[in-house]
Amino acid sequence: MVEDLIEAGQIKPHSVDVLVSEWMGYCLLYESMLSSVLVARDHWLKPGGAILPDTATMFVAGFGKGATSIPFWENVYGFNMFSIGKELVKDAAHIPIVDVVDGNNLVTNTALLQAFDLVTMKPDEVDFTASVQLEQKSSDSTEVESTITKCYGIVLWFETSFTSRFCKETPTVLSTSPYNPPTHWSQTLRTLCEPISLTSKMLTTKSCSVVGCEVNPAVKIDARISIARGVEHRSIDISL
Repeated sequence: MVEDLIEAGQIKPHSVDVLVSEWMGYCLLYESMLSSVLVARDHWLKPGGAILPDTATMFVAGFGKGATSIPFWENVYGFNMFSIGKELVKDAAHIPIVDVVDGNNLVTNTALLQAFDLVTMKPDEVDFTASVQLEQKSSDSTEVESTITKCYGIVLWFETSFTSRFCKETPTVLSTSPYNPPTHWSQTLRTLCEPISLTSKMLTTKSCSVVGCEVNPAVKIDARISIARGVEHRSIDISL
């Protein structure tokens, strides 16, 4: 639509004072509408004009078993059907899932994945690859012994902000964090084929087992995440 309006020439170039758009989709970038907003910005916005919201930030954390369907299958009317839940989790590893995640089910710290400044960013920066490091979420407990938790996958969410740059009196943040009340954007999950066991302190074990298993837990997860506009119309590809 933006491109059609530009071609029609009904709005003079660089004649708009304020550009407001609710372009955010699932995982922020689904529907790929940010690209059209940037085209409109470059063609119509006056020098120094306001774009609202003016920043967007993506975050990532690891989630535990409680964010999967496994707890349900462990007790189905008194029957333990864990094997079905395990297979469903493996199947879920092949496609991103949009669902509401409770902050209590996060098992790692929160890491900044990507930050966008809509005033200055270039259209090709919509596609990106970023690296994050996830560690076991710190506990308020005073226990000396390290506990082991299992990370079943990563969850993505976003914030968009009306910063003091254009909203000096009432800067506002719209958050889709699992720690905040749910929104219709929910969160986006990428499930691992096998959960990774995490601990806060490296164990003094001589085990030759694979790092991340229960007897040889990892102390951190290094992840590289790519998000790019997909071949299908307005879709995105998320690689982990």
